[in-house]
Amino acid sequence: MSKRRITIKDVSALAGVSVSTVSRVLNASGPISEETRKAVMDAAAELKYQPNLLARGLVKNQLGGVGVLIPWLGGPFFCSFLEGVQDVIRDTPFRLVISSEQAQKAREHDALTYLLENDADGVIYYGDSLRPEDIAEINPQDKPVVLLGQPRTEAHPCVTIDDEVGAFLATRYLLDNGHRQIAHITGEASQHVTETRLGGYRRALSQAGVPFDGRLVFHADYTEQGGYRSVQQLLGRGVDFTAVFCSNDQMAIGAYQALREFNKRIPEDVSVVGFDDISFAQYMHPTLTTVRVPIRNMGSVAARMVIDLIEGREAEHPTLEAELVIRRSVKRL
Repeated sequence: MSKRRITIKDVSALAGVSVSTVSRVLNASGPISEETRKAVMDAAAELKYQPNLLARGLVKNQLGGVGVLIPWLGGPFFCSFLEGVQDVIRDTPFRLVISSEQAQKAREHDALTYLLENDADGVIYYGDSLRPEDIAEINPQDKPVVLLGQPRTEAHPCVTIDDEVGAFLATRYLLDNGHRQIAHITGEASQHVTETRLGGYRRALSQAGVPFDGRLVFHADYTEQGGYRSVQQLLGRGVDFTAVFCSNDQMAIGAYQALREFNKRIPEDVSVVGFDDISFAQYMHPTLTTVRVPIRNMGSVAARMVIDLIEGREAEHPTLEAELVIRRSVKRL
């Protein structure tokens, strides 16, 4: 078994100062008292700390990096999320290091390993291919890792959206407008967000006394193509439906296209509701009724959390609210 590498966090603990103070001493940046500088250098010497990667930052006079690991780089959702992260990081000395591995567990494992062993003093991980036990194995140095898209856990700070409530509100709105045959296009069955949004859909049906019909549920991949193919299959099955609730707006965009190709009018023939409220939703025709998620704010909250943890401060586990935004894609029956 290899010996654990001494980190800047170990130096800060022994010296009795924050991680950012240790970084300023080692970078020779900012005003530091001689007493503090000596304490840090003595601690580094005692621990035989090798600031190998920090040395690269000396040239740029920067601290280490904040890593972000997301499933996809493309698409409006993660672009907005990364803008929120950047809103916070740009006002700090940290570098932003971004990796995207298409939600494949082996590739995300390698990417997170690289970030934690090389560039990052802390990581924001959006996804659920890697669970807390996987992250603990990858992260023996116990660097801060902030999670999104996973169930709340005591092992790691987590930013969550109340997905179940959001899906419940979307489905109940369709029910309140007289719809009883409501199709649901969601993600892969193994994903936490899929499970919670499907749960909200089923709870709304149950409360309204509408039996759950598995033939109306389709698992896709949160892309426009996934929504398009799912509606094609739905129409091909010959199952009656008057509305479609899509687990994200990108799948709703694909659903619009497929419905029109089958000469279905929105909302006269089929009503559609999405989830996320990406920027495109208000410009679709008709404008899309959807569940608004504070996407950009999620990125900012996660970035502030990981920096707080890197610098030795406590971080909360916030749950951000989802709200229904009513536009013109739903018809009252």
